[in-house]
Amino acid sequence: MSVLPPDLPRLRTLVAYGELSRTERALAAAEEREAATARQQPPPDPPAWLIERGMGTL
Repeated sequence: MSVLPPDLPRLRTLVAYGELSRTERALAAAEEREAATARQQPPPDPPAWLIERGMGTL
């Protein structure tokens, strides 16, 4: 039994080349880990400035 890689790109490659059932389970677990990590990170700060278009036009 081989050990599957933990990262998404290599898991998706394995899905494409046949290790389907085991790889899909590992892929779902990796996607959930990535989603959990993204949920734990605070949202990015808003930009310090904005560009307004059309100022001074009628």
